[in-house]
Amino acid sequence: MNEKFFIYKSSYLKNEKPDLSFVPMMARRKLSTIARIAFALLNDSYDDEDVNLVFASQFGEFDRLEALIAQYTSENEVSPVSFGSSVHNASIGAFSLFKGIKNKYNAVSAGVNSLSNGFFEAVMEDEKTLFCYADTLPELRGAACLTGKVPEEGADEIELIPEKNDCLDDEFGRFVSFLKKESDEFISPVYTLRRLK
Repeated sequence: MNEKFFIYKSSYLKNEKPDLSFVPMMARRKLSTIARIAFALLNDSYDDEDVNLVFASQFGEFDRLEALIAQYTSENEVSPVSFGSSVHNASIGAFSLFKGIKNKYNAVSAGVNSLSNGFFEAVMEDEKTLFCYADTLPELRGAACLTGKVPEEGADEIELIPEKNDCLDDEFGRFVSFLKKESDEFISPVYTLRRLK
């Protein structure tokens, strides 16, 4: 059965320096590269109300994990603080604390289809949900959307059609083209998104 939902706001970036002027300097210094991307995109799509959160990334906190491995190799131990900041949900958890969002959040990693699987998780929620995909490999990139089931003025109505599709490359590029309305469809391995006129 097809699912209908709305995209209220969206944002994206690719190889750009994220705007973090809304984050105090001391807090900004503690953010990893992927957290900086996520914070900027989530803030652009957030509407200052309690929402569910879904974060997706193929590689997650790769830089911090690499540093932890190097620390363990040289010192045979790791910093508990560094470890806590390296988990897959660290960025979304930090954003929910920063904004005081008390609703649930989830983090998804599904290889090359992390974006489409994370977005699917977001649109299956019955409540308004803020979705973010971010990665630092092979380049800095990310996208965020605020989605929900209730129509609002200016929102795009979207239909999700469950169907098996041939996997296509550049999932991120195709998703951004869909958000920018350069394409009326986004095809993933297990569903198609279609913008309704």
